[in-house]
Amino acid sequence: MPRLGEVPDRMTQSEYQRVFKAADAARKKYEGHDAYTGQHSVRVAHYAVLLASRIPGYGTNEIRRLEITAMLHDYGKTFIDPRVIKKEGPLDDAEWVEMKRHPELGVQGLQSKLDALGGLVMPLGILWHHKLFDGGGYPDGRIAGMAIPLEARVIAVADVFDALTSKRAYRKDKPAFTPDEAIGMMREGAGRQLDPSLVDLFASVHQAESDRVGGRAGARTMQISSVIGVEVERARSILRSLVGPFDPGHPLRNVKASADEVLGRLVAELLRANLDLRSAENVARYALRMPLHETFRPEDVDGDPILPGLSDLPRHHVEVTLRLRKMPPRLSYMHVVAWRGELWLSVSEQRGEGIEVRLAR
Repeated sequence: MPRLGEVPDRMTQSEYQRVFKAADAARKKYEGHDAYTGQHSVRVAHYAVLLASRIPGYGTNEIRRLEITAMLHDYGKTFIDPRVIKKEGPLDDAEWVEMKRHPELGVQGLQSKLDALGGLVMPLGILWHHKLFDGGGYPDGRIAGMAIPLEARVIAVADVFDALTSKRAYRKDKPAFTPDEAIGMMREGAGRQLDPSLVDLFASVHQAESDRVGGRAGARTMQISSVIGVEVERARSILRSLVGPFDPGHPLRNVKASADEVLGRLVAELLRANLDLRSAENVARYALRMPLHETFRPEDVDGDPILPGLSDLPRHHVEVTLRLRKMPPRLSYMHVVAWRGELWLSVSEQRGEGIEVRLAR
């Protein structure tokens, strides 16, 4: 049996998916009560995987362990008084002392979940994710710089970026910063708060995304790209376990099984990885280069798509609102949908005097 934090030599995709679902269930216990930080750890995990995928030599097992560890980096908040976590405004001295205990409480709490997590958690990544690069921060301990585990340094960069670009109850004057502002602040703290090489690498990830969309990528674009990108890469990883090495441009070439058989197996595996059925089918088809099945039937769309006004149109992502006569079954927030041959995220919906669904990519 692996020790907590020890990467198993081999882990099947189904075993990994079981661990992923266990970690996600644990995450929901401490994030579900707070509207400000709901899904925070999911976003941190996505950003961490995006960043780590650019680190040379960072293999599949390490990526898997990082994703699970990042999802649980704030698990210790399960054991903190919710009134402290949700307090609007600065914490007093006693509250701050309690809040700073959450990394250690997280590691202690996860010891009892060893079997469920299958070794895919690095406790030191959780313990030190608030340790500053110069040795400050918490918890106490004489550790700094490159001696801080890589997972902790990666999670710290992802954590700070999401905290700066998300609304927070304690930050009334500036609810959220743009990615450019956030990265600028992170650069100012590089070498003191954060690993400077990882900050530079994350800035290059943001620049690459900005180049792709032809403008300065916003927080929504980074989130959407990380969600869709991570799930597509997850699908391709599963596909390799199913059919072996393949050409990404022609994934079904030289595969003995039929396209429908491969699609069915891939969708089944993605369902076990916590995707809903609609998202799993769309992601699987995209990864297999198969035609996407449109989520919205033409007869159910009422009128033309609503685009943002020119003065409001963000250059960093594409967004559209559809008025619908009938809502597709089982469609909800953050589902991956297909519209006009592209993958989109369903980012909000409105009912009442009509149905409106907002999509973004």
